[in-house]
Amino acid sequence: MIYITVKNDFGHLNAGSFELNLNYQYIKLNNILIESRKNKVFEAIFSLYLNRLQKKHFHKIHLCGAENFSGIDAAIPTIAYVNHSNWWDGFIAFYLAKEVLKVDSYLMMDIEQMQKYKFFRRLGVFSVDRNSPQNAMESIDYAAKLLKDSKRLLWIFPQGVLLPNDTRPLKFFTGVSSIVEKLGCVNLIPLAMKYEFLMEQRAEIFLQIGKPERTKEPVKDKKEFTLNLQNNLTTEVDSLKSKITANDLDSFKTIFHGKDSRNKTIDKLHA
Repeated sequence: MIYITVKNDFGHLNAGSFELNLNYQYIKLNNILIESRKNKVFEAIFSLYLNRLQKKHFHKIHLCGAENFSGIDAAIPTIAYVNHSNWWDGFIAFYLAKEVLKVDSYLMMDIEQMQKYKFFRRLGVFSVDRNSPQNAMESIDYAAKLLKDSKRLLWIFPQGVLLPNDTRPLKFFTGVSSIVEKLGCVNLIPLAMKYEFLMEQRAEIFLQIGKPERTKEPVKDKKEFTLNLQNNLTTEVDSLKSKITANDLDSFKTIFHGKDSRNKTIDKLHA
């Protein structure tokens, strides 16, 4: 008889015939859905920490289109779909929801990142494994369950990966369409994010909320529905870029002020 020593999280086992089943179960455990476990105390502490981080790394955060969010149907859930070009995106979404929009929000995160940073679940984050259709559908079902009969907001980055802001065309996974298919009635809001170094030492963040769309009919064609979402967000991302390039910033409201540049501090001393 040949014995094969298998080392894993369950210890050392000598069982050749049992090796495949055990490893298979272990793989499934690694890719299981990580659900949200919101904690208000943790959220409050994290908000203080995030405030310090933002002050350190950013000069200002500007928002345009807040009136569009005010115009949503408050009696139904909302999905905000956002372009994904920066490591900060999820943090900025959390800040915007908690400190500015004042809504109960959740966010879908890639399973590999979620396994590294499981504490994010305390902020309303849950996982999605896009490499497995079965696991991805489990996350879709969970998202629909979170939103059903609620006023909650779900943040989704439908591109699925970090890409340069000017990458075109924007290509989406069908996750948003699948969630809408299960919910039926939901607010859909495109939101564009852009990070720019202008006349300051630290970067500035520009956010633009597009016009909301309230779904009224079941999703008949998920590919066509997803393409429409792609076009909507592309319009917002391009519009935001054009406003910044043209210095047409009158419609923006500053919602966060970080540290001034060193030259500003020196200028104040000599004033």
